[in-house]
Parts: sequence; C-alpha cells; structure tokens
Amino acid sequence: MPTETHTLPSNVPVCPVRGSVIYPTMVQHIDASRAISIGAIEAAMASDKVILIVSQKDKDIDDPKGSDLYDVGTACNVLRVRKNPDGTVQMLVSAVARVRASNYTRGDHLSADITLLTPEQGDPVELQALSRELRDRFDTIASGGKITAENVQSIGNKEDIGEMADHIAFNLDFKLEDKQALLELPSLTARIRKLLTLLDTEKEVQEVQAKIRAQVKEEIDKNQREYYLREQMKVIQKELQGGEDGEDGDEAEQFRAKIEALNLKAEVKKEIDREVNRLARMHPDAAEASVIRTYLTWITELPWNDRSEDQLDVAAAAAILDDDHYGLEKVKDRVLEFLAVRRLRKERAARGELSAEDVNKGPILVFTGPPGVGKTSIAQSIAKALGRKYVRIALGGARDESDIRGHRRTYIGAMPGRLIQGIRTAGTKNPVILLDEVDKLGSGYQGDPSAALLEVLDPAQNQHFTDHYMGVPFDLSEVMFIATANYPEQIPPALMDRMEVIDFSSYIEQEKLEIAKRYLLPRQLTQNGLKANQIAFTDAALEKLISHYTREAGVRNLEREIGTVARKVARRIATGEVKRVKVTDKELDRYLGQARHTPETEGKEDTVGVSTGMFYTPVGGDILFVETSISPGKGLVLTGQLGDVMKESARAALTYIKANAERFHIDKARIDDSEIHIHVPAGAIPKEGPSAGGAMVTSLISALTGIPARHDVAMTGEMTLTGRYLPIGGLKEKVLGARRAGIKHIIMPRANESDLRDIPVHLRSSMRFHPCETVDQVLDVALVGGLKALETPRDGSAPTAPAPAKRKSARRSPDARA
Repeated sequence: MPTETHTLPSNVPVCPVRGSVIYPTMVQHIDASRAISIGAIEAAMASDKVILIVSQKDKDIDDPKGSDLYDVGTACNVLRVRKNPDGTVQMLVSAVARVRASNYTRGDHLSADITLLTPEQGDPVELQALSRELRDRFDTIASGGKITAENVQSIGNKEDIGEMADHIAFNLDFKLEDKQALLELPSLTARIRKLLTLLDTEKEVQEVQAKIRAQVKEEIDKNQREYYLREQMKVIQKELQGGEDGEDGDEAEQFRAKIEALNLKAEVKKEIDREVNRLARMHPDAAEASVIRTYLTWITELPWNDRSEDQLDVAAAAAILDDDHYGLEKVKDRVLEFLAVRRLRKERAARGELSAEDVNKGPILVFTGPPGVGKTSIAQSIAKALGRKYVRIALGGARDESDIRGHRRTYIGAMPGRLIQGIRTAGTKNPVILLDEVDKLGSGYQGDPSAALLEVLDPAQNQHFTDHYMGVPFDLSEVMFIATANYPEQIPPALMDRMEVIDFSSYIEQEKLEIAKRYLLPRQLTQNGLKANQIAFTDAALEKLISHYTREAGVRNLEREIGTVARKVARRIATGEVKRVKVTDKELDRYLGQARHTPETEGKEDTVGVSTGMFYTPVGGDILFVETSISPGKGLVLTGQLGDVMKESARAALTYIKANAERFHIDKARIDDSEIHIHVPAGAIPKEGPSAGGAMVTSLISALTGIPARHDVAMTGEMTLTGRYLPIGGLKEKVLGARRAGIKHIIMPRANESDLRDIPVHLRSSMRFHPCETVDQVLDVALVGGLKALETPRDGSAPTAPAPAKRKSARRSPDARA
C-alpha cells in the first residue's frame, strides 16, 4: 500500500475536524472557517504541504486543545487550497497514512509530533475469508439504498481489502466513535471484524426501518381510505340537508385534530375516538349530537399533559410566606419542609434514582383552626411560592356525591364534578387545589361526598380518578391538595386518616396588633381611598379595637372595624372637615360607639368560696369564676348552663371533699345537712369540659372551711376522685386569656408543661406557672395560707355564705417558671 513507503515529517500542523473521520487513500474536500484550522492550512502550505487531520471528541468546542482531540488521525497531502470571499478556506487533501499524534503545541495553530502506525496484515487465509464475507455483507447493505450507486460501484471495484474497508466505513452512517475505532486499529483482520459487526447492526436497523415504512404505508393507505369515505359522507349529508354548507360536516374532523394533539393514553383515546365516530355518523341537529359535542369540548379543554414548572427555591418560598403572613411559624415550617423534600426528590429523579410517581407523592395537608386565622390565604401563598395555579373549591354544605364525581351523561344537564371543573379552570394538571370547609360536608339521599373524596385524597388511587361525566381516568397525582376545617372532629375518620393535620391556633393580641399594622390597615386604606398620611392609628387604639370591639380567634372582625373607622374618616376628609386624622383609643367611641366587649378581669380581693378557672373557645381563651354558697337544706345545686361533663366534675369534687373531710377538718354532717350551690357566672353561655375540676374543688373547700381563695391565681385541670390532677387541652389559649385578665399565677397539670413552649417567651417571663400532679398541690397554691392552713384545726364553723376577706399574707409555694 502507498502508506507503507511514504515518508512523513516528524512534526506537522494539525487541522481539527468535527463529526467526521478521513481514511488513507481518500481524496476529500475540507472546509475550514475557524482561525485555528486556517492557520494550520497556511502553515502546511508554507512548508512541505503535509497536514494532520484529526477528529474532535466534542464537536461543540470551538477552540480545541490537544486534550480535546483523538490520539490517532490521518496524515494528508494538501493538493489545492482556495480562499472564499467570506473568509473561509476550502482545501483538497489526499489522505496518506494512519498516524499517532503526541506533544501538541499551540501558537497561531496546533502542531504535533506524529508517528506512523505500521499496518498488520494478519493470516492470509483468514484475511481472504474475511474479504469475501465483507463483500457479501456490503452487497446486502448496498441493496438497501444507503449508498449511492456511484459509490457502490467505486467501492466494489477496490481490489485492496483494506482500502475497501476504509471506504465502506466512510460512506456508511456509523457513529463517530465507531469510525474512529476503525481508524485506530492497526491490524487489518481486526479492522474488518469490527466493520462486519457494524454492518450486522446496520442490517438490523435497515430491516426495522423497512418494517416501519411498510406499517406507515399501510396506515397511510387506511387513512386515505377513511378520508375518502368521510368526504363522501360529507357530500351525502350536504345533500340530505338540502344543499346547505356549514361547519357541521367538519366538526368531527376538528375534534379529531384536537384529540390527536392531546397525546392521550391508548385506553383513553380509544374511548374518546368512539364518541367522535358516533358524532360523525349523527345528524348535526340530533339531540344526542349536542350531548356528545359538549362532552368532547370538555375532553379537549382539559390539560391532560400541561403542567406548570415547580419553583422549589426554599429561601424564596420562605420570603413569600413571611411577606404574606405574620406568625404561623409552625405552619410555615411544615410548608417549607414539604418544598425541601419535593426539591430533593426531584433532584434524585433527575439522576434516575426515583420515578416520576415517587416525586409526586406527598401528604395531603389539612389546616384546622378557628375562622379568620389565615387557613385559606396561606394556601394561596403556597401556590404562589410553588409557582402553581390556585383553585379553591368550597365544600361547605355540599350534600351530593356528584359534586365531587360529576353526573353521568345520561342525565339532562349533566356536567363534571367540581374537581374536573377546577382542573380545567387552572389550565394545568398540577395546580394547588384548596378543599375549603371539608368539615361541613353533608350527606343525603344523593350519596356522601366525603366518601367520594376518599379516592381523590388517596395518593395510591388518585392517578386513575374517574369522573362519572368524563368516563375516562384522569391523573390527579400531581395535584397538591390542601383541605381546611374549623372542627376536625367532624371530618369522617376514614377521610381524616388520609390527611396530615396542621393546627392553626388563635392569634394572641400582640400578633393581631402586628397583623393589623402590616396588612389590615394598609389594605383598608387602599379600599377606602385614603393615603397613609391622611389617617394614623395609635397602638393603644388598635389594642382597644382588639380587646373591646372584637372577640374572635382570627382577624376578620378586626379588619371590618378598621374599615368602619376608615370610612368615617374618609367622609370627614371628603367634606373638608379635616385634612388628616389621628385615631387614638379615646376617640374610638366617636367612630364605633360604646365598647361591645368588656374582658373579664381578676378579682379585686381574696374571697371565700370564689375561685378562678380558665376556659377557651374557638375565639380565644378567658377566665371564669366558680362561686359556691352553703345554705340550710340538702343536695347539690348546679347553675350557669353547665354541661354534663362539668356537672360530673362538681360531683367528683364534692365526693373528694367528703372522703378527705377529716383531714381538712370539715364536719361531714354539715355537708349532708346543707344545700351546696355552685354557680358559674355568665349563665347565658353554655359551658362544658372537665378542666374546671381544680376550680370546683377549690371553691367548694373555700366555702366549707372559710379559707379565702387567692384572687390572683387561675387554674385549669381535671381532678379525679383519688386526687390526681390530669392534663387538659387549649393551655395556650387559656393562659393568654388569663394574662389579658391580669392573672399572674397559673395552676396547671404537670403533664401539660410541654405545652408552655407554644406560649411566647415575653408572656411566660411575666407569669408564674405552678405545675401540679395532685389536688393537694393545687390547694396549696390556690388557698390563702396553702395546705397548712387547710390542715390546721379551726375554731368555730365555717361561714354559710361567701364573705370577702382581706388577704394579709399569702403563702407562696415554689413555682415552676416556664
């Protein structure tokens, strides 16, 4: 071969090429536009016209270095060079030999030292067998039309088998790596074996392509036949309609085109195609045609594969949540945890470690708490932080299963359920859907909507949710569902089991003050046409608004009252009476009238038979007084609209006192011969719960012994007949209510100590907490003089009615400060 005797210089210019390999004995045109390539060509022309053509490993690199090129290339003689008007250069080269490049250097161009790769012929008999096999395989491949007839003839006439192998490799569409591997093999037999393997693969590809072409041709023929028949049907329908031409004939085709663009799953498309075919065969004015037309419109408007890209920047989400809401730290933390977990899952899915189904799995959150604390609005912030669409579905009062699953198409006026309607409104298949007031779902003869939600809120099932109207499954697994409820105990247990509860507690007064200043006041100023410099609220005015004009867990009524003041101020400014107004606490009566609520305050002095308890409702906590009077008669009288559990607490307290009467120096006969009347004021308000047990027993013992109960102590806890003091709920709300009433000492069950962490630090530091495990410990703190005064014999009998007693000295038991 010519390459065996050709003499080459030891160092030559290098011209990198992208995406191609040139083999010895070939004559090829090479176009050069990069400065590094043009410089190499000019250097070759200035010396002995020898240049090294070598392929880049990465074709996207514009300015390659030696490490970016393969080690083996082709040494070529430059036959002709032509410069084009656009500055590019076209070079005609004759490939000479396979060479190995080393010691790349860079100036205006790349140059390298080259070493000739000596070819190895191998066993002549084996080489002859391989040659015959190569010619046979090439003839088979050539018959598939991959190579032009001119090149087939040229390659077939090659007598040198090595030259023939190189030309076959160059003309077939192999990968760059495979072509480079053929160039690098010095052994001719190894090169032909590698080429035979590649030809086998090419043959299989050609066979598959031929099969696909046949299938496509068959499908085209079928479509052409269907098109011809449909065109005939259009003409027939036109004649039946008296020659009128409209859009009805094309309606089915329009639906087909839209459905094709949706890229639906095979089982879904099969069902929908059946409906399209029914529409195509019907008269446009048929009643059933209108039903099918509406159904197909719903199908084509649903976002089957459209989704919004999640924004999983946890820091940005935290900033959005903080901007939109004050407080609610636990809720914000849980939302940010959800985003962080989803981000990590998505990163693992990108590496192939998780499937798309695993990424979409997540908890169904249910926000529980009193009205007005921000459950609905924080769901909007979550959607905003995620970059998703937001849909709110109000479920309050829904009593029909079809509200969730839709109506079957057999009914007149049938339509999909609220979920599918919400998905269409959102325009994406992964919105944030808020199921508002899920605890207020009802059930009637039409079915139970809460049962229909079981499938919707089950991550293992909702990817195949089937609406009765749609009749085909729709994937809800990518939807982020958030539910809200005021009373979680009213949610069916099976439904509650599928959701993770996040509790929204009542706002404390300090939080309401901050919310009013940051959000409510600016919003009401804007809504009422006022500027910030036209009206100003003092902190004292807002605090009075909160405590004396509203009584709620949230801030809705507070915003209404601020709006009322803003409107009255706007009127004064509009009439020219004033230019700006500063609203103080003393001027609130002018705008809002007399205060509607007077918060309960602690007793003014220690009193016999009167103890202070604590309670909480959905609108917050407060204190209550338990009053006991002893008079001639028999029995236990309970008044103040007490519930059954509270009545049982009073009976348990009386039984406990009887059992310990001797220890407390109480005459049992006096208990049996007296009417014991326990009253809890504010009798128009129903009261229930076991947490008044401590206050009951303190009030009773105080009345029976004449020892005053401390007025600065409030207590909560359930007592038992054996004198144990058991934990209760709502400690935070109760403590905040007691603090507002001026109470400084709190008696609480020791088991509730962990709940103190929910109380703000500045409030904990201003109060003293007394964790108790027994009723004796409660009495030691609650009574003037403590347990020692109670267990000391007393002269005379106790008074028969509550009598105030000035406290001269009160024994303070060691307190447990939170």
